[in-house]
Amino acid sequence: MQLFTIVLGLILLVFGRKLFWLFVALVGFLLGMEFTGVILGDQPKWVMLFIGLGTGLIGALLAVLVERLAFALAGFYAGAYLALIGAQSFGVGGNIILLFALSGLIGAVFAALIMDWVIIVLSCLVGAGAVVVSLGLAQMVSLLVFLVLAAAGTFFQAKVMARSRES
Repeated sequence: MQLFTIVLGLILLVFGRKLFWLFVALVGFLLGMEFTGVILGDQPKWVMLFIGLGTGLIGALLAVLVERLAFALAGFYAGAYLALIGAQSFGVGGNIILLFALSGLIGAVFAALIMDWVIIVLSCLVGAGAVVVSLGLAQMVSLLVFLVLAAAGTFFQAKVMARSRES
């Protein structure tokens, strides 16, 4: 499962904006898996996979049918996912549902307002987060790898976006 998550993270780092519907589907899947693990931790793996696939499918369908709403949903998914993995990585307790909802709402608002750059940044943050969580590195090393991956992905996607706008 770790290799699968690393591959998903790398796809998001490189193709997050270009394949927007895939970004929404992948981050929805990752969010569904994380949320299920945090809230329903004692459930079998198939339940986690089912919920992950369901949230991913909903996101992908919305991305194809209703783009503006899908941007907001992608922002919600990404904000909530980043909050969950951040809380787990740094041992933050408290009201996880409130953190999940608030972070998701912030991501949704930003994604709906400034779509291209938010999708690039969020896809890179989520991709880097997925890779780092799967690698299981020490906290400081994880932070460094996270920052390097997020920066490299953002730089790459920005270059691709600039080239496509020139054409």
